[in-house]
Amino acid sequence: MSPADRFSSLLTLVLGLALALLMPFSLAAQPAQGQDSGPSKQLKAQHYSLYYESFKNDEFQSAKNDLEWIIENAPGFPKGDDRNYRRYYEMYVGLAGKADGEDQRRAYLDSAATVLATAPQKMDEQSVNYDKYAWEIRKGRFLQEHQDALPDLSTDALKNYRTHYRNAFEMAPKEIDPYYIQQVLRGYLENNDQQKALSLLEKVQAERGDDEEVQKIISSVRNDIFGKNPRAKVNYLEKQMEAHPDSAEVMLSLFDAYVQQGNIEAASKLAPKLMKTNPPAETVRQVAEMRLEDGRPKEALQAYDQAVEQGAELEAEDHFKRGQAYQQMSSFSKARQEYRKALDKDSEFARALVGIGDLYARAVNECSGGELGRKDKAVYWTAVDKYQQALEMDSSLESTLNNKIQSYRKVFPTQEDIFYREDWEEGGSFTIDYGCYSWIGETTTVRRAP
Repeated sequence: MSPADRFSSLLTLVLGLALALLMPFSLAAQPAQGQDSGPSKQLKAQHYSLYYESFKNDEFQSAKNDLEWIIENAPGFPKGDDRNYRRYYEMYVGLAGKADGEDQRRAYLDSAATVLATAPQKMDEQSVNYDKYAWEIRKGRFLQEHQDALPDLSTDALKNYRTHYRNAFEMAPKEIDPYYIQQVLRGYLENNDQQKALSLLEKVQAERGDDEEVQKIISSVRNDIFGKNPRAKVNYLEKQMEAHPDSAEVMLSLFDAYVQQGNIEAASKLAPKLMKTNPPAETVRQVAEMRLEDGRPKEALQAYDQAVEQGAELEAEDHFKRGQAYQQMSSFSKARQEYRKALDKDSEFARALVGIGDLYARAVNECSGGELGRKDKAVYWTAVDKYQQALEMDSSLESTLNNKIQSYRKVFPTQEDIFYREDWEEGGSFTIDYGCYSWIGETTTVRRAP
């Protein structure tokens, strides 16, 4: 081997050793073969721009591939929020709207449902920011609008639309639109689940009671429930009374519920406390009637006086009731004044005439001491006069009044009684204005017992 050849072989050997020594450092400095560093920002922006241009023009099929790429590779691009997932769901709904046939439409809707069912969990895992309340509403709206197309859809994430609206209410009770509250409540009513409806009503009242639109919904639903189940209304209001014992509104509602249910005993027990709250005049009237029926005429009159003080104008029935109260107290003159006021209000108020006749008959019992003299018997003439006048006004009272007339005619003065009175002549006039009966002052016709 020539000197030149030996030099060339030595140089090759040295270079080979040098490369062997440098190779590990070179490999360490380069990415390993097949290692993925992720798509570049430029690539993400490119796919985002391509899908968005088509999406905003409702060209969903053209947007599909690029949007799917974004969902797979950069779901939070460009600002870390849920806009891409929202558009992904909206894309499938849009494709369903443009589908050629029902099978294709259902397939797209099923894909939209899958996005709704899975997106929140994926966004949690991918640290994508999203509004849970908005997604809950989105689920509900989708199921409500497309429930006919997806009757068999059932996942852990998608229930029925009212369940999602209820979840949304729990998440944001002050923000949710009243429409969704109404939908949940109507669902409970349709399922005859009144207790759940009432429970939700309490929450809604607490959170949104100052919202006029919501208050109308609350009133409507309560009326539906209580109209079908009066006892449910009482139970509800009794609980409200326990929670708000000094609430005039609750007290009044409970009182009215008792009256409507016919539970007069409970209403009467509540009345004293209710009267301290200055209730409406109509309620005061009801309290007065209850007190009268309970045999408390003085308290009944006080209630009527309170109604007048509150600006109520007493009607014929009110004056009639006041007359009954005075009659129970044996204040016959005042009782007759009230009966006459009833007739002033309504000239055909026959019961007021019956009341006056009863006063005259009762006066005989009070004044005679059980031993009827001629002058005592004469008072029955005036009683029968009033009964006959009432009968002419109201034939529906015929049975009752005929019985009264026949009974009192039997104790009219006899022919002998009339004979021994110089101022009595059968068919003539006579005025009852003496002694215990001086307050009557009625002129009547002298007649004998049959």
